[in-house]
Amino acid sequence: MQMLYGLLANAPPMAAAVIGVVVAGVFWRKMPDSALLLLLASIIEIVVLLASGWYHFAYFPAAVQAHEQTTMELARHAAVFGMATSVAQGIVFGLLVWAVAAGRGRQSPPVMPGR
Repeated sequence: MQMLYGLLANAPPMAAAVIGVVVAGVFWRKMPDSALLLLLASIIEIVVLLASGWYHFAYFPAAVQAHEQTTMELARHAAVFGMATSVAQGIVFGLLVWAVAAGRGRQSPPVMPGR
């Protein structure tokens, strides 16, 4: 049941990441560099969200109930995991910015209404 809560908590960003994979596939032929960067960012985001859901809704509650670790050890693990996910989120954001910049290099001609 806790994993279900984890999936529900991460549903909006997970949906955005899945949409990112689909959009990368749609634009692969037109803008392969941007599509590759978007695909990488989306896959990393999916992995981070799955790991985060597992950690917060499965591992951490089980570790607290097991009483095998001290509060300081649990806090240290949570801090390290939080830092790792923050770094991964920063990489995802950087890849998305890079994808936008790479896609701006090729400008398509303006669309004229009625033509």
